[in-house]
Amino acid sequence: MTTGRAGYRARMGRARRVEVELGDDAPATDAAPAPARDEPRRRPWWLAAVLAVVLVLVGAQVVTDQRERAARAALAAVPGVLSPLDDVVRAAWQVDPGTRPGARVGDVLVAGLVSDDQAVALQGLDVATGAPVWTLEVLAARGDWVPDALADTVPCATVPARPGQVACLVTEGGWGRVDGRWVQTPTATARLLVLDAADGTVRVDREVPPSTQSFTPSGQDVLLVGHEGGTLHVRAQSLAEGTPRWQVTADVADDGPFAEVTATSGLLDAGTLGVVHGRGVTLVATDGEVLRTVVAEPRAALSGVTTTSSAVLAPALRAAVVGDGERTTVVSATAEVVLDGTPVRVVVDDGSVPGLVLTRTPRLEAWDAGDGTRRWGTTVVDAQDVVVLRGRVHVGTSAAVVTYDGATGAELWRTQRPTATGPPQTDGRHLLVLGGRDGRHRAPYDLVALHVTDGTEAWRTPLPAGTSVQGLQGLLVTRPLDPVVPTVAQVLR
Repeated sequence: MTTGRAGYRARMGRARRVEVELGDDAPATDAAPAPARDEPRRRPWWLAAVLAVVLVLVGAQVVTDQRERAARAALAAVPGVLSPLDDVVRAAWQVDPGTRPGARVGDVLVAGLVSDDQAVALQGLDVATGAPVWTLEVLAARGDWVPDALADTVPCATVPARPGQVACLVTEGGWGRVDGRWVQTPTATARLLVLDAADGTVRVDREVPPSTQSFTPSGQDVLLVGHEGGTLHVRAQSLAEGTPRWQVTADVADDGPFAEVTATSGLLDAGTLGVVHGRGVTLVATDGEVLRTVVAEPRAALSGVTTTSSAVLAPALRAAVVGDGERTTVVSATAEVVLDGTPVRVVVDDGSVPGLVLTRTPRLEAWDAGDGTRRWGTTVVDAQDVVVLRGRVHVGTSAAVVTYDGATGAELWRTQRPTATGPPQTDGRHLLVLGGRDGRHRAPYDLVALHVTDGTEAWRTPLPAGTSVQGLQGLLVTRPLDPVVPTVAQVLR
């Protein structure tokens, strides 16, 4: 900060000779007294120095606060990061059992709501209170369905090219239990809706191919993904009118028993769409070029049990990560990099450690996603979940949270926690874990906030009996520890 020094100029009166009476014997004079000289007012030099220091410190604090606010705003846009929690956390509202979270725009959560008769509506919910802001019926009741049927979810996504709007895919399908087996009810029609999140005003309502399972907005277009007879179809259409741009296919007939019902998609960067299907992933350029398909082959372990394979999108890496139980493949638009070990689940990655990939070998190892070189390793052999935040790697193990420097792998701190209590969560300020109550290592649990710098406890609050927590659309929501036990989910704030 630059400060100026204020100058001043002394004003001098006109000089003249005067007679001054020095004592009682001095001769009298009728001369008027001289006007007082306007002397310059001197200020102590140290006062200016102190003022300068104060201004510098205040300026530095303002800059620091601005940077912190900018960092928090950036974190708020990272998938998986929660809205900031107060030191006193409470249950703000209960979640209707039929609610299917969709997409969030500011203070409004757009969600699907499935009633007992399988009617489906879209709702805008106030995230602070859970109160419906608006409701839009999209599918009528289906009384002929079996009582325990499950209607298809209504996936929704924000539309970056249309601020304040969301797009939602509405299908008529679902699942029902027949003779003890889950059987899919196919959909005859599918609709794409674009609406204002604030009041539910519908801007676009048009049909899309019935095979569409997921979609991704891309500029003024939408990328539709679905299966038809073992073939993966990716179609690009204009979002509003449905004008075809291009269509490509990929053969995924041998991609596992559930490949045709589990396709999900998302942008890895502005020019690359990632599609996860069963055990594999296909990358397609947004101009319609199929870049590559990688499928994890199931492997038989020494015990004879087939290992678990997985495929997830990792936007922080601009890649997908595919695991086959022994190896991990990082699939980007330009390369396939094979690493030792199985991938570790990443809850949050803010991109602060570029190109970082973590695997279990069984020890936790860190690799470079670009060329596959090993960056560092640890002695942890039961890494379960990872949060990458502000240059640090927070690892949830079976009974502890261990934090490492993302660049060097140096252990910074660790803290114990009860066994098998779910992944760490974060609101960008604290790491949120479950902690035992009164020294016990079993339910009921407390929600504990840890300082990310040293792992010390910031605050804790008791959770309802029989519950854990999960993050959904930036909200912290309770969930039952035992899925069989009916428990009403609550949003914590």
